[in-house]
Amino acid sequence: MKKVFGFVVAVLALVAAYVAPAFAQDADVVYVNGKIVTLDAQESTASAVAVKDGKFLKVGSTDEIKKLAGPSTKLVDLGGKTVVPGLIDAHCHPMEAMMMKETWVDCRYPETPSVKVALEHIAAWAKNTPKGQWIFAACVSASENKFAEKRLPTKEELDKAAPDNPAMIANGTHMGVANSAALKVLGVTKGMKKLKGGGSVILDKNGEPTGVLTDAMSDVPTTPTVAQLEKYYSKDMQAFWNQYGFTSYLAITPAAAFPVLQKLAEMKYKPTIRYTVSLWTSANAKDMPEDLSKFKMPGADPAWYRLGAIKVWIDGENDCRTGYMYGPYVGHFDTDPKGDRGSLVTPQPDADRFANIAMKNGVMSMMHCSGDAAMDIGLTAYETLDTSAVPNQIVRIEHFGMFQMSDKQLSRAKELIKKGFKISIQPTWLVDLVKADYENMGAERTRTGFKFRSMIDAGIEPAAGSDVTGIYLDNINPWLAIYAAVTRNSDKGIFMPEQAVTVTEALKMWTLWAAKSIGQEDVKGSIEPGKYADMTVLSDDILTIPADKLKDVTTEKTIVGGEVVYEKK
Repeated sequence: MKKVFGFVVAVLALVAAYVAPAFAQDADVVYVNGKIVTLDAQESTASAVAVKDGKFLKVGSTDEIKKLAGPSTKLVDLGGKTVVPGLIDAHCHPMEAMMMKETWVDCRYPETPSVKVALEHIAAWAKNTPKGQWIFAACVSASENKFAEKRLPTKEELDKAAPDNPAMIANGTHMGVANSAALKVLGVTKGMKKLKGGGSVILDKNGEPTGVLTDAMSDVPTTPTVAQLEKYYSKDMQAFWNQYGFTSYLAITPAAAFPVLQKLAEMKYKPTIRYTVSLWTSANAKDMPEDLSKFKMPGADPAWYRLGAIKVWIDGENDCRTGYMYGPYVGHFDTDPKGDRGSLVTPQPDADRFANIAMKNGVMSMMHCSGDAAMDIGLTAYETLDTSAVPNQIVRIEHFGMFQMSDKQLSRAKELIKKGFKISIQPTWLVDLVKADYENMGAERTRTGFKFRSMIDAGIEPAAGSDVTGIYLDNINPWLAIYAAVTRNSDKGIFMPEQAVTVTEALKMWTLWAAKSIGQEDVKGSIEPGKYADMTVLSDDILTIPADKLKDVTTEKTIVGGEVVYEKK
């Protein structure tokens, strides 16, 4: 009897040994009956996925994936919808977007069609603002080209609209006009040309400040309160991006806001979007510390929070005539920097130092370069950077070739790929800024920008970013960007159609190539076993609908780590 009992126990133990692994592989959730665009190496399509512990367990047919479902597995029917890898915004300013959206006067064109109406909005806001409190107003980029008066408000007009408050109206994020009270608070006096953080002061012929400030983002006190920051980082930012299908973003973050984000990370607060954070201290990064240890997040889960980069601005932007160019802008505005070639914020030696700081601290270097002269500074900094001891170093140029790109610059960029060179682009700007580029730079120079096809053919894999700052809130929509990149529809009609990309290439800009641009292609960017189970469920099949319908695509569900974090009502 003892022998029989012992035999039964042995058999049961053997069965358990074989059965246990099967139960261990039971999926937490399976998504079935979809058209899943995986973007794996074969660019295959599947109908189902299984998720375990927040990662893809298996990708395949509905029948085979259902076999991984156990008694406690949740089953979600996708109803035949198209599913793509979770979207990644490779360049954005989410904190500033929430701040401008909630606390700035809205003077955005076309709803605000003129200087006159903008001043009326500011005056109405001032009536309900305590004396001495700052007033900020947001205009879209290139408002000097778009307002009916073909100019920006003046310092004197702002003095009348807000006589008891320091006030500033932003023409995009790289130029603003301040009133007399604001200049006084900032300590701007006669003859002063530069601000501490790299911003420039535009003077009249007598050396008096006109009120125009360029690239003064670190000199003007716009940082929200701690309570506002906690609300933005714990709720508002992720919800705003989730509704457009984003599961990760590269969040460009001012040093002043960093402690709030670090606190959330240390508290193990689980967000609904994955943070790769890019730190900036001032526009010219002169105060960027050599040691970035105090900005690291050692106790955080890197699946959700990581310090990935630091950022510097080499120049302004061509749309507000502050991008640093070799040649002058067309015509002249009173708001133009001296010399009519834009603003140099960070000269070559400082750019070189910045790239070295990033490398020594094991983070990505991000250089904002808009004009062709600024592009060369960025390229030179990376060409001279010795990355031999850091094989996985990533060096990036932000807005690469968006406004200008010569054949030589493209060739230099191609050579830099072996040193970890990546770029971010903003395809939505086709819809917003081509007309202003023609007016500011002329046809010949304008046609050197937005050359996405040339970039891809050169082997550069451009990552797409919304660059949402709160100026153009609609730029958060990735499908408008994909539509623009594929159709080449712009605010001046079809623009350089030979530079069109395919739908799959445009999708890769927001997924696989975006993941590569932040050094995370091993865990993001495609739907494959072992990667984070991040997916975006779409309203339409983007691979079959007419190209002109791409702009109408919406997000049905956003899935992060296998969990639905947004669902369209």
